[in-house]
Amino acid sequence: AVVSTQSTGIQSNLSIMISATCSRLRSAATALIHDSLSHSSCHCSRTSVHFSGKPCRRLVRNFSSESAPVGNMKKQSPLPFMGLTVVLCGSVAITAKVYSDYKKKLVDEEKKKQAEESKKNVTSKGTPLLGGPFTLVDTDGNTVTDKDFLGKWIMIYFGFTFCPDICPEELEKIGDIVNLLDKTPSAPKVYPIFISVDPKRDTPEKIKTYLEDFHPRFVGLTGTRDQVKRATKSYRVYFSEGPEMAGNANEYIVDHSIVTFLVDPAGQFQQHFGQRITAEEAAEKVVQKMNEFHSAS
Repeated sequence: AVVSTQSTGIQSNLSIMISATCSRLRSAATALIHDSLSHSSCHCSRTSVHFSGKPCRRLVRNFSSESAPVGNMKKQSPLPFMGLTVVLCGSVAITAKVYSDYKKKLVDEEKKKQAEESKKNVTSKGTPLLGGPFTLVDTDGNTVTDKDFLGKWIMIYFGFTFCPDICPEELEKIGDIVNLLDKTPSAPKVYPIFISVDPKRDTPEKIKTYLEDFHPRFVGLTGTRDQVKRATKSYRVYFSEGPEMAGNANEYIVDHSIVTFLVDPAGQFQQHFGQRITAEEAAEKVVQKMNEFHSAS
């Protein structure tokens, strides 16, 4: 809002300056042209042609011998047009300078705003403020909160069981990461967690059957729509139900963020993994975060 208000003020000042410059330019041009024309005259014996703004009464094609010599005609000075050029160039330069300053100020304000936002979203360690308390239901119908996972390393993924391709691929990759970590002697055990963003269709029983195709340590969670919304808000995960397919109220796709979150035993977010990272790269980063966490403890 601050940037918008300042931008409006700058644009207003810029418009006033350009309008004033154009007004001065028109006045200068009018005066210079009038001055140059007022000094131009032609004399002949039978009629006079004046360039002072008054129309000629007659035009005679053949001038008599009494016509004034050509040398007596007053020549127009080039100075007025030179002055007009100077005024024009100066006006353009001023306008360009004002516009350049205006753009620079907008860029500086935007950078300042982004820097302030970044400061709000990081902790003293430089870690984004993600994660938080949640209350959900597991596949056995038991109430589960974030406190139930304290003392454990967990990897959280938000998805839905009706997902045609991306969710299965990501859950398979998470299973591969867990298997790689199990083969690393120094790495503590990691528990993968699947949180449904489709509570309308993903019942505890449905999630339990769905997760049988993936790593055996997977923990499936769901809940009411409000409970799921609070959990996704804590991790800043976006999700939205798409339109129904062919009029079937139970056939639709849920659009959602494709991110896996690593949470340490203290319940603090440590790292996130996108869709493009490989299982090997993710496992390496997990081990690095584990070593940093335990060395600082």
